[in-house]
Parts: sequence; structure tokens; C-alpha cells
Amino acid sequence: MIAASLVFLASSGCGIFLPPVPREIPTYVNYSAEGVFLAGAAKVEITPTDSVWMGGYGILRSSEGVHDPLYARALVFKRGNLRFALVSVDLVGIQRQDLLRFFENLDFSPGQIVVCSTHNHSGPDTIGFWGLPPVYSGQDSEYMKIVFCGIRRALKEASENLRPAEIAATAVTVDPVGIMKNIRRPEVVDRELVAVHIREQGGGKTIATLVELGCHSEVLGRTNNLLTADFPGWVVARLEAKMGGVGVYVVGAVGGLVSPDNPDDPERSDDDWPEAEKLGLRVADLAISGLKQSLRYDSSPAITLWHAPLYLQVENFLYKLARFMGLFNRDLYRGNYVLTEVNVWEIGGLRIATVPGEITPDLGLRIKKALSGNVSMLIGLANDELGYLLPEADYDLRIYSYERTLCPGKKAGDIILRRIEDLMLIHEQFRRAPSK
Repeated sequence: MIAASLVFLASSGCGIFLPPVPREIPTYVNYSAEGVFLAGAAKVEITPTDSVWMGGYGILRSSEGVHDPLYARALVFKRGNLRFALVSVDLVGIQRQDLLRFFENLDFSPGQIVVCSTHNHSGPDTIGFWGLPPVYSGQDSEYMKIVFCGIRRALKEASENLRPAEIAATAVTVDPVGIMKNIRRPEVVDRELVAVHIREQGGGKTIATLVELGCHSEVLGRTNNLLTADFPGWVVARLEAKMGGVGVYVVGAVGGLVSPDNPDDPERSDDDWPEAEKLGLRVADLAISGLKQSLRYDSSPAITLWHAPLYLQVENFLYKLARFMGLFNRDLYRGNYVLTEVNVWEIGGLRIATVPGEITPDLGLRIKKALSGNVSMLIGLANDELGYLLPEADYDLRIYSYERTLCPGKKAGDIILRRIEDLMLIHEQFRRAPSK
């Protein structure tokens, strides 16, 4: 009887005690086309000082040392009174609930800061799934303090480093062979590698180089117990060595399931360090080559930021059970809804959409098409990690049996796509509106 009651409570979400979803959900917009365009960047190490449970693959995988350091890498932009920031962390993901508590103590408004994860499978468990469910969470509260302290320091240093800047962006079409592969649907990958270069105005020193690629950060396999940033660590190291400034790597559409195209066993092993380095250097060199062919820098880009809170219904019983068992802390609303968000940023001809999880490349490509920028970038695991975000039409396909266990619901991916499409429609109306 007790077990049955627990299952009922977990599945129902105790709806009578939950707050309702608001009837009106505001959309925030910030715009600036005045003042000097400024940019600054910084990186701060966030490597654990003690052994931790590692995120990704299987439970109870504890770290036994450090191969290379983990970082929080911050980019801060400012024009006029509008200041906004992007932070990338070498982690498997951070839940929105944890970020919201951190954001309370920052002087950034909604939509003006995005913290995204590289979805690193050889870093700490920062979500809580990889401890010993349902006995205890794998998230280490003391390590989370290190993470947020590092993000705060990176933001502070990047803000202190603000200086007049100019920006250029390019999208490089890559041959996926040897880079990434879609294990479920081999014919569907996002072949675009997006690279953004920010330098001091007048052709000065590099401030930062930002790279986006739709590929899981998992060259190192489940038998690896050394903390590492995986191949993105080599990407940013190469960018910094060749371009100067701070290298920043973000993941694009990695869901359903886009993994590194390793030549060896698909399960990978603990001695794949040469493959991780090889992939990282190749990605960085493709980005650098593409940027060298992109000679158009914008020193006064108009900036528009759209921020849309989004309520998604959780249909996955495992999500409800994990929350009920305390494996991760997440506010729930009546009807089993959770609050997340999407953002659209426009910086001159560059448009960036953020999604709160691991979206499939077919949905990701549709988002980039909706952005219709000169260069369109998609950033996954941004200000949240809801797991896999699948197309509703494909949700019940047998190939997605694993992804369904880590997907909040069958409509989540399509709702996110439609919300970004709606933002772009509003944005076009906003651009055409006569100035007052």
C-alpha cells in the first residue's frame, strides 16, 4: 500500500498543492543601437579539489584524478545601457532551479545572461542523476559552490576587461566523417560549425573566439575516471594558442543522438586521449580557417535580446519519480509543468537561439532556418538541462527508446521550436515598426 501511494504521489505531482501556471507569461525584449560596442572575456578554473561522482554514462563512477582542468569561460558584451553575458562551463549540465538561485545575486536582468554546458561526460555530476538513485543524489553541494564562485569570478573579470570591440561570424560546412555522427539517424546532422571572432576595434588583439558544434562531448568513454573537458578542451586551447584571447566552446543540436565519429569501438575506452586531441584540434582549425576567410567585422552592431519563459508539461514518470525522491530539486506547477526558457540574441548579422536541453539536429536545423540571420547559431543546454528534446512526430519511433526515458514529454521539442519561430515573427514586426 505504501509503495502504491508513493507511485501515485510521484506520478500525480500532488497537483492540489502545486501553484498554477500563470495565465499570462511575459516576453522580455532589450534593444540597443547606441553607444560604443564593448566586449570582454575571462576564464576561471572550476576543477574539483576532491573526488566526485562523474556525470554521464552510468551511476557510481567516481573520479580518480585530473587529466586536464575544467573552466567557466565568460563573454560579456555591452552597448549603451545594455549589458549581457554568455558563460560556458565544462560540465554535463546545470538545472535551471540551481541557476535561478545563483542569478538572484547577479545584476543581470532576465535574458541578459545565459550559462550553458558543454555536456561533458567526463566531468562532475552537476545534475544529480549519477549517484545511487533513489538513495542519494550524485550532485556535490560543495562542488556546486566552486562552480558558481567560478562563474561569478569569470563574469567579474570579463566585465572588468570590457573594451571597444568588433565582431565577425561565419558558418563553415564540414564533412561529418571523423567529426560527428548521428547514431539513430545517420543522414541527419547539422553540418555547420559556427565560429565568432571578437577583437579590439581597429583590427586589434583577439578578445575571444566562440565556436559552436552539434556533437556530444564524449570521446572519452564510460571506463575513464579522470576529470577532463574532453575534446572541447583541445578546441579552446588551440583557439587561444592560434588566435589569442579566450576560447569559448558551446554545443549545438546534440540530441537523438549525435556523438563523436571515433574510428574505434563505439563504446570507447579510457585510452582515447589521442582521439580527443585529434578531434579538438580539427574542430579548432576548421573554425580558424573559416574566420580567416571572413573579413567583415562589425564595430557597431545593433543588439536585440528576446527572452521567453516557457512552461513545459512533464509526462515522463522517471522525471516525476526522481523529483519526488529528491534526486534533483525542481519546482513543479499544477498539471506537472516545469518552468524553463528560450532566448534569441541578435548581434548585428549574427543570430543566436538558446534551447534548454539536447535538441535533435532536425529540430535544430529548423530553428536555425527560423533565425534566418547572416549567420545562425544554436546553443544547447542553455540555462537548463531538460534532457532530450525530440520531434513529436518521431517520439514513438523504436530508435528513440532510450531518449524517451530522458525526455520530459513528447511535445517539448516542438513547443520549443514554435516558441522560437514566434519570437522571430515578433522580432520582424519589431524591426519594421516605425521609430517613435
